Amino acid sequence: MTRLPAAVLWDMDGTLVDTEPYWINTEYALVESYGSTWSDEHALALVGNDLLVSGAYIAEHGKVPLEPHEIVDRLLDGVVAQVEERVPWRRGARRLLAELNAAGVPCALVTMSWHRFVDPIVAQLPPGSFQTIVTGEDVTRGKPHPEPYLLAAAQLGVDATDCVAIEDSDTGMRSAIGAGCRVIGVPNVVALHQLDDVLFVGSLDELDLAALSAVMQVPTAELSNVTTAVENPSAETPDDDTAGMAARRRRGQWLLGGLAVAAIGTAAAGFVLDRYGSDDGPPPPPAPLDVWAPYWTLETTLPELPTRITSMREVSPFWYEATSAETIAIEPEASIELTDQFLEIARDSDAAIVPSITDGMPAREMAAVLADPATRSVHVDAVVEFADDGDFDGIDLDYESFAHLDGRDTWQATRPNWVAFVTELAERLHADGRTLTVSIPPLYDADATADSGYWVYDHGAIAEVVDRIRIMAYDYAPNVPGPIAPLAWVEQAVEGTKQAVADDSKLVLGVPTYGYNWVVDTEGTCPPTAEGRTGVTARSVDDLIARRGATPIRDEASGEWTFTYELEVTDGSATCTQFREVHYVDADGARARIDLAREAGIGGVALWALGYETDGTWVTIDDAIRIGTAADSTVAATTSD
Repeated sequence: MTRLPAAVLWDMDGTLVDTEPYWINTEYALVESYGSTWSDEHALALVGNDLLVSGAYIAEHGKVPLEPHEIVDRLLDGVVAQVEERVPWRRGARRLLAELNAAGVPCALVTMSWHRFVDPIVAQLPPGSFQTIVTGEDVTRGKPHPEPYLLAAAQLGVDATDCVAIEDSDTGMRSAIGAGCRVIGVPNVVALHQLDDVLFVGSLDELDLAALSAVMQVPTAELSNVTTAVENPSAETPDDDTAGMAARRRRGQWLLGGLAVAAIGTAAAGFVLDRYGSDDGPPPPPAPLDVWAPYWTLETTLPELPTRITSMREVSPFWYEATSAETIAIEPEASIELTDQFLEIARDSDAAIVPSITDGMPAREMAAVLADPATRSVHVDAVVEFADDGDFDGIDLDYESFAHLDGRDTWQATRPNWVAFVTELAERLHADGRTLTVSIPPLYDADATADSGYWVYDHGAIAEVVDRIRIMAYDYAPNVPGPIAPLAWVEQAVEGTKQAVADDSKLVLGVPTYGYNWVVDTEGTCPPTAEGRTGVTARSVDDLIARRGATPIRDEASGEWTFTYELEVTDGSATCTQFREVHYVDADGARARIDLAREAGIGGVALWALGYETDGTWVTIDDAIRIGTAADSTVAATTSD
């Protein structure tokens, strides 16, 4: 051993003690006591979260009519009662903690639980086992924010970058990474995603002083590449079985970028955790998150934005349109007050502000602007001036009219003009230090046939000059009742676009969190005011289900949910019954599409749209994306506060 950590920072729930089942049991009991239902999916979404965040989630999804702090108190009552009967230590935890104490390595407990739950657990350990304890009550920003780990290191008088953190959840790992710690992931009730800055082990039995010393010799970015060559252990034995533990602690080798350091290990021959349940290699890389922020959701978006935006790489205000070659205008229905508030919050974040500009001209007018080199240059000037006046980080072009309204017979002529426009605009924006993104429909192959998708955009040519291409892989068939973005079609869109684009890192998959509510049949005579197709979002659909007494059914093939109901519509003189059919993408559906993007190895995902999601949806999305550079920059800003 050449260098031990300055301190070891321990998570508690699921890491030091296996109390997650206690929390889950209590959640079920609480929700069911109010006549509602709970699920393992909801329970697992809360692992690692701040308790008040969990309380708000349970209030919403469990329909518990209590304030979040009241829910937390009820949960703590149930969990503390179980802990007082038996503390479920994780195997190897007390042994490793004792070794660290004996070696004089300071230890901190860093948990989002509260003191009245922590105290009876710590009381079962030898006095002084932890030199400091940080709970959810001690911080203003809980995990995944780095504040808890930064506070623990500060209280110990050490630099977080010299510490090792041990975690069992993605939320906790992101908090520790953000603080600059070297992180060891020990999976428990939830699978962990592969992160570049994390060493994954099968259990705490694989860790001792020699192993922790070895971890300190590896550059943080190389931790995920560490592997072991150790013997398979015999059957597991209880934590307090000394003989069994000695037998399990067989010598292996940690292979650290060519440096072999003796260490203790007990897992099978490799321990990089694969969340997909196989040993064929590590899971896909992180998926940076971009979002569109439409003006019509701002009233609900603004209160949540300071929290949400920390997970974003780029945010695209969606209220600007090109009304002529010379003019980029704000949408008339957008509130100036709310849009200004949004931009003010966004400017205080680390997310890049890349406003979307839509085509607000009548059919064929944009094609005419692009076809004339003079008016094309005028339009380039207008976009560049707009970006400069707004001091934006880049521009997102969402020009759809020539693809959807002008007719396919115009595509051959429009295609080169579009490429010329994008090339000229990219050059101008790049010269000013700004980026250019295009949001365009998908391509299904690299040809230019009726079956090839939207080849008018010449994805391959513009990919040479733009920074990102957002694939709008949704609205599969918006005028026909059916799925919004069936998974097989999304995969086809990604793979087809990849065929045409040389650099996969420029591709960003558009992910929906919405659905449609269609009228599929009627009886009687409907009044003129009767609505046709309407929209639903992840935020609104649960209320619709409750009001209509509907029973959603998941379609595994499309990765979406659907339900039907009957609605009587009358204006006093005319009455009809509408038979309605709803299809929508929920949180798990969004996650499936994010995972698809990650598996494809493309450059990120873009959410349509900010404000459609619930807190629970956001937990799932935030868990799935595994932020890279955006998180790093957020941490830097936070650390300097």
